[in-house]
Amino acid sequence: MAKFEPAENELSDIEIRLECLRLATEFAPEYQRKEPLPVADQYYDWVLKVSKKITRKEPSKKKV
Repeated sequence: MAKFEPAENELSDIEIRLECLRLATEFAPEYQRKEPLPVADQYYDWVLKVSKKITRKEPSKKKV
């Protein structure tokens, strides 16, 4: 697999950024929709922060 290709069942960086932009233009207050890129960047930063926390807290795969 090439470095830029996401693993199976994962979104690419571009897909995540586009989804954040969609959310910023669709659900943000009217005054923020005029300039959606800063809001989309905030959403993207939040997604990365949360996803790093989730990947660190993977459950152990011990068999009992």
